[in-house]
Amino acid sequence: MVKVFTIKEGVPRSIYGFESSQLARQNIFEEIGVEQKLVLTNLDTFVSNFVETLESLGFKNFYHVIFEKSDIARDKPSVDKSFLENLDDVLEVEYTKEGYVGLVHYKDGTIECYTSQLLYKYIPTEDKFILFNKNGVVLEGDVSENYHKYHIKETDAIMSQWQLVSEYLAENSTVNDRFIIDMINEYPLQLRKFFQNTGRELFAYTHYNILAPFMKFVLQNWCTNVVASPVLEERLGSDKVRFLPPVYVEEIKEEVYITIKDWCIVGNMTAIKKCEIAIEAFRRTPDSTLTIYGNLPDGYNKDNLPDNVKFAGFVKKVPYENHEGYISCSLSECFANSAVEASSKGLVCLLSNVDLGHRYYASICENTKTFSSFDELLEILATYQQDGEYKSSIFAGEYVKSKAIEYYKKVLKLY
Repeated sequence: MVKVFTIKEGVPRSIYGFESSQLARQNIFEEIGVEQKLVLTNLDTFVSNFVETLESLGFKNFYHVIFEKSDIARDKPSVDKSFLENLDDVLEVEYTKEGYVGLVHYKDGTIECYTSQLLYKYIPTEDKFILFNKNGVVLEGDVSENYHKYHIKETDAIMSQWQLVSEYLAENSTVNDRFIIDMINEYPLQLRKFFQNTGRELFAYTHYNILAPFMKFVLQNWCTNVVASPVLEERLGSDKVRFLPPVYVEEIKEEVYITIKDWCIVGNMTAIKKCEIAIEAFRRTPDSTLTIYGNLPDGYNKDNLPDNVKFAGFVKKVPYENHEGYISCSLSECFANSAVEASSKGLVCLLSNVDLGHRYYASICENTKTFSSFDELLEILATYQQDGEYKSSIFAGEYVKSKAIEYYKKVLKLY
């Protein structure tokens, strides 16, 4: 039976962007009866317990190629708080869900992670990572470069994080399986060689607008290129790229509002999201409210937000149903996951006039407005404060679960 492996860098702490896509993918494969596994590598994020964290986010079948070189990686946490009395220079402690010691942060930046005992130690001043098992050191890593160098004690081999991925896939997959990797900064040569030399097919999923000048080198000629916008497949041709919806919706809720005064904005507010435009627009629109789900843009904190802008932070599930409108001020959006989610929940979507997703959704849904300037945004917000009949955006109907399943079956050849 065919299996699908998704390769992912780092253990996530919350569900936004890539993680939403990977969870949606997991659910689709469950629906059609295809076994899937999330294969993790790299040390981008340290969490109190990687198993608890992933399971709490909804991931079910996963393997960490670095951590799971240890026989205690999946041990139940059991180090009591009293253990901390033996430690010096502790800055902060992160506990597991049952209150056991998970991560210990030291004043010099060193991090220790515990399960039933010490699992690993990260020493940033030396760019060193040490993994332990019940009997001592399993591996030591030099993590000073993008390609980490892990010395495996048992075999005396030196392997990078990508060679560890290749080793795992070689032992646990066949050429008949499917392999997906969500866009990374570069496709490591070691990973590329594995797929080319073993005849396995990799689906390289790019979540951004590959027509942008700085993205022109993203397309690969040695694997199948997957994109997150139907517009890209239409413009470039299905012989070059294939579209897969990164998320799906269960159903479309349609609403009609007399006014739209309660808005939300959702996501990781990097510079490209331009969340500050929304904040300042609502500073000028005091009779409407904005709730921010995610983080705040640079230069903002809870103290300098206007009274009608609320900061909710990262949440496990965004309560779209508590709002009437969704706004995005992004400089670029490919699929716009949050906009699709908001549309499915019966919200009116107000989007910046940019490629690809925003303009596409406005073109297929007359209830979706776009704005091209700050002043135009203010005008539209003021209009929505006036009594009228405002129908919710329904463009998410393009991505109901049944349609998404057909996309996956066709592109990944799962018939």
